Amino acid sequence: MIETNQQTVLDERKHLQPEPRIHYIDCPFTVPDGASRVEVLFSFHKEKLAQLFISLHDPNGFRGNRMNPGARGDVELVLWVTPDDASEGAIPGALPAGEWFVRVDVEALGEETDYQLVVRVTEGEAAAPVTLDFTEDPVIRDEPGWYRGELHAHSTESDGKYAVETVVEAAIDSQLDFFALTDHFTVSQWRKLQPYAKHLALLHSCEITSHHGHANVHGMTDWVDVYVDRDGWTMNDAADQIHGQGGLFCVNHAFSGRLGWRAYDFNWHKADMMEVYHNLEAINNTYQVGLWDRLLSAGYRIVGVAGIDSHNPFEGLHKLGQLFTYVYADELSEAGIIAGLKRGQVYLSKGPQLHLRASAGSEKAEMWETLSTSGEVTITTEIQTDEPLRLFVFKNGLFFESQVVEAAPDTWQVVSYSDQVTSDAYYRVELHAPYQHADHKFMQWRDHTTFRAMSNPVWVKRL
Repeated sequence: MIETNQQTVLDERKHLQPEPRIHYIDCPFTVPDGASRVEVLFSFHKEKLAQLFISLHDPNGFRGNRMNPGARGDVELVLWVTPDDASEGAIPGALPAGEWFVRVDVEALGEETDYQLVVRVTEGEAAAPVTLDFTEDPVIRDEPGWYRGELHAHSTESDGKYAVETVVEAAIDSQLDFFALTDHFTVSQWRKLQPYAKHLALLHSCEITSHHGHANVHGMTDWVDVYVDRDGWTMNDAADQIHGQGGLFCVNHAFSGRLGWRAYDFNWHKADMMEVYHNLEAINNTYQVGLWDRLLSAGYRIVGVAGIDSHNPFEGLHKLGQLFTYVYADELSEAGIIAGLKRGQVYLSKGPQLHLRASAGSEKAEMWETLSTSGEVTITTEIQTDEPLRLFVFKNGLFFESQVVEAAPDTWQVVSYSDQVTSDAYYRVELHAPYQHADHKFMQWRDHTTFRAMSNPVWVKRL
């Protein structure tokens, strides 16, 4: 019989109130030599607004996070790690002796509450530490083409409804070519992705969930420090860290109220991508597209992408497979999709196929490329649709032209417009279901309810 000894190394009770504002409370404790399990128990009471999360950190870095933002009443969060296993949200591995800490993340607090934080360490014979290798990136399809996927989804590793395995299987059933499981704070989901790596391109991703905005980071090789609401480490620093890994930084649901983007000191040159259509955000998408156009017009090169932000892959607006980001990539692999997103040959769609280019004589530019000319430019859109749609063309974020496109499921329809180049410009297109508003019969109406597809821009530079 293996003898074990469990001891409580931290038992802290604290009263919290909304003011003065506290972002994080770090609670240190010591793990002795020979530990076989570290367990964190955290409890508090919530009536209206008390969003408290916890994370665990060993002397070498991040070990896990736990959250339950929808819970009310008596809330309990449990997080534990052993050398060969861990709770959801946590990462197994060696348990080094030394100073660890639990971070209490006071994400939002609109009422007074008390919390209790207990840490228990078990000593005794421990299993051999697992070796976590996340470097495998199989090539699913070794040929260039348009690949479709989902860039924003969650599992029970954070606040999703279903386990990693169920969510990824739903992504496969939805015929996605690539998929990003962007659980809040943690990368614990990565080790559970490996069995599916030959079925679709799985991105190593995570969602930065700060008190001033959310951002997805993709193409990671290691955990990025997501705790950006503290002195000396900001959203700009996190963006630099993901770029140092060769990854991408995406601003999420910018107008989602308290969960929207309020990082006012953020350097937008550090944003690689932005969710310009979010399946849960309804009319907020109108404002997100407006912000995107403002940033593009100001000279920022930010790729527009879509996100379902799925917390339940089977139901309602969260269901996978009803909105896609299409990426032109040289191959179907994580590396190929990350490179394709960087290249910006990307469009978003609820069904129609959409390609955009600019040309002048024999010269041409695809989406995200720049065409230089001093004369006339032709903007060409290729569309494949099984429903009648209205095509809108925008120049520098302003209306340029539009026309109705008939349903032709198996045919690529080509629509072209010409424009005289008098200054630098960018063009992009949107597809919407035709709609006549009862009170505005002479307007060409478009909003989040009519949206069907959207391109990224093509740039034209005047010589």
